Amino acid sequence: LAVRGGECSATVTQAVSLKLVPNATLGAAGAGMLSTDGRCKTFDEHADGFARSEAVGAVALMPLSRAEAEGREVVALVRGTAVGQDGKSATITAPSGPAQEKCIQAALRDAELRPEDISFVECHGTGTALGDPIEVGALAGVFGAEREASNPLVLGAIKTNIGHLEACAGMTGLIKVVMALQNRAVPANLHFQKLNPLLDNISDFAVVFPQERHELQIGRAHV
Repeated sequence: LAVRGGECSATVTQAVSLKLVPNATLGAAGAGMLSTDGRCKTFDEHADGFARSEAVGAVALMPLSRAEAEGREVVALVRGTAVGQDGKSATITAPSGPAQEKCIQAALRDAELRPEDISFVECHGTGTALGDPIEVGALAGVFGAEREASNPLVLGAIKTNIGHLEACAGMTGLIKVVMALQNRAVPANLHFQKLNPLLDNISDFAVVFPQERHELQIGRAHV
């Protein structure tokens, strides 16, 4: 937002997640939030929590006009942004589906895109019995109504590949999206065998949970 608003001409944005003390792990374990086998099984019927992991990630951001003028390689374009928060919800760990829908809709408006323009969504996808159904329900509410079976929405979850990076989770998802655009393909969500029966809100939602490398449609590069 600072770059788009002209507050700065370029920035390096980074995120760090290191597990240096056990307190947070013990707290998450005590609350029953961690996976029993150390795997994030996002969208799967055996999803029982997440696995904590570590990472450092960074991206360089600048206006497209400056990047082109300087002859820099442009790997992706941020068309729009939005910020959301849950407001009043059931508990501190319970996400709000309506709040997620409003945030996605705001991002689409800012990018001047329609729901059917989007081919791929990188999900928060923690692999919890509570969070996964709420998130997929919100996505179905935004993207499901006008989507044709010939244009399914691909739902990715990098937490199945490398765990929940917490403070670095959003950055890691962004990097994955850029790499998916570069390769025109979405990598498989690991540990996905059978759809979580709690996801009963997607019967009319043309959606793909990739179990192997999934090719993105050429020319449909909005994610």
